[in-house]
Amino acid sequence: MVRAVVVGRVRAPSTVEYRGRADPPGTARPEEATVDVWNWLAEHRLDETLLSMPEEQVLAVAVIAVALAVHRATWNVIGYPVTIVHEIGHALAAVLAGYRLHGITVNGDMSGATNFAGRGTVRVLWALWWGYPAPAVLGAGLMWATSQGWARIALWVLVAGMGLTFLFSRSWHTVGVVLATGVALGLVAWFGDPVVQNVVVFAFAWLLIVGAVRAWWVVARSHATRRGVTSSDAYLMARRLRAVPAAFWLFTFAVVIAAAAWYAVATVLPLLPTPA
Repeated sequence: MVRAVVVGRVRAPSTVEYRGRADPPGTARPEEATVDVWNWLAEHRLDETLLSMPEEQVLAVAVIAVALAVHRATWNVIGYPVTIVHEIGHALAAVLAGYRLHGITVNGDMSGATNFAGRGTVRVLWALWWGYPAPAVLGAGLMWATSQGWARIALWVLVAGMGLTFLFSRSWHTVGVVLATGVALGLVAWFGDPVVQNVVVFAFAWLLIVGAVRAWWVVARSHATRRGVTSSDAYLMARRLRAVPAAFWLFTFAVVIAAAAWYAVATVLPLLPTPA
């Protein structure tokens, strides 16, 4: 019997050693992943934008959306998304502040509540502040999206937001309104053509902005009459930081909402038909 003795170090042929900055096979570098994301976004960007819509259509959609949001009867049906976004504003701000989110509730009278746990005056004020401005800020963002060809992406972002809200819903009514809103937006995002997607996002933007104005007016009137004021965000913020009155927080809400409304009007005005 002959035995072969191999002297030295033997390295298993299946072992692959990486040195320096080389990446393992199949690993995408950060810059490559960024390029892939931008390519995906570019594929879903629409050629049709707010600027390509006929002037008469822009005017008609804006007027109808504002009228539906202003009229009491229609508002009682279509106003729930404003409350949902209001509560999402609280929830997102609370999570960013490091708080633990327990649940979101939307009531039949279009009031709502967001439950989170945590301490700290500044962080609580941050989470409370974002309720009333949130619909207006999102509405302005949607207005920008329609003017830049991102209506389809905006719809899917809204659907994702409704999906996350659904997971934290704490009543059957909340489940119903969140699910109905998410399904409606998802159907438009999946089956709607680019023109329909632009119209829906444009109208939804107006609904949120006008709804934010309505909500601010209601809470400001409550503070003026001292009726139902104890449940308002401004009252709770004033209780949390007694040196700053509720009127100051109402003013900050109004500044942001007014800025969003101004942006919406400034975006639409150049697109409207000019009198001969």
